[in-house]
Amino acid sequence: MNVSIRDLEDLKTFVFVVQERSFTQAATKMGVTKAAIAKRILGLEKTWKTQLFYRNTRKVVPTREAELIFQKVSSILESVKELENSLANKDELEGTLRVTCVSSMANNFVSELIVNFQEQNPKIKIQLIVTDSLLDLMEESIDIGIRVGLEIPVNLVGTYLFKNRILAVVSPDYLNTNLAIQSPKDLETHNLLYLDLHKDLRFFGTELSLASVTKNRNFLSNDAGSLVQMGLRGKGVLFRSFWDIEDYVKSGKLIPILQDFSLDTFGSVWVVHPMNRTPSRRVMVFRNFLESECRRRFNQ
Repeated sequence: MNVSIRDLEDLKTFVFVVQERSFTQAATKMGVTKAAIAKRILGLEKTWKTQLFYRNTRKVVPTREAELIFQKVSSILESVKELENSLANKDELEGTLRVTCVSSMANNFVSELIVNFQEQNPKIKIQLIVTDSLLDLMEESIDIGIRVGLEIPVNLVGTYLFKNRILAVVSPDYLNTNLAIQSPKDLETHNLLYLDLHKDLRFFGTELSLASVTKNRNFLSNDAGSLVQMGLRGKGVLFRSFWDIEDYVKSGKLIPILQDFSLDTFGSVWVVHPMNRTPSRRVMVFRNFLESECRRRFNQ
């Protein structure tokens, strides 16, 4: 099997589909559309002149040939990763990295990870550009972005970090002084706190979305931090990304509810860099560090 560098993304796609048994889940992890995944797999089947998967409405099952190829491809990708790490660690790194993320990420985990990274790489200077606007990485001369969403733009290369799970939480006071919440339908009698971009997320096992159960909503904001503060003060049921409120949950200041009716995952979190710019060793090392640390911290 002949493999060139430009084929690596296709090979990663193949590996994700085998592992997830789903085009949809593979698309989520790679930050592309399901159609893009299907196109890549079709291209591999034509190149390798063999059927790779049995498809039905419920799942994707690898063929015997695919299982054999999977072992070889996994080995190839692992070798590439080892090569990247070897090159990245050849000499002590120095220079500047320009990194961007939204404020909630910076406050909750990115700043901490940067501190840990610089302890290992003391000669690297990091400029963290914190903004809730979506910056053009090329135009702003930014090396790395940490982003959350459903897809990766075509002009960026992305590495999956973790799923962006949305939790429903309330303060202890709110839980003690309001009607019990046992199902999503019960939310109709409660004040709901969420970002508008989450309104169409559905509750597992139901046809109900956040918007469909919203009857009371007396505070709207495009700032996640403001919503979290309202939730902490017992002003309603808060829906936020788990990484944004994990410390409050651990301390008992916010209590998860409706855990049997989890919301659809709102995309994934990944680290991205411009496609048409060859990543420096600094970028490679920082990307690999984020991937490893997020897998350890968020168990994904």
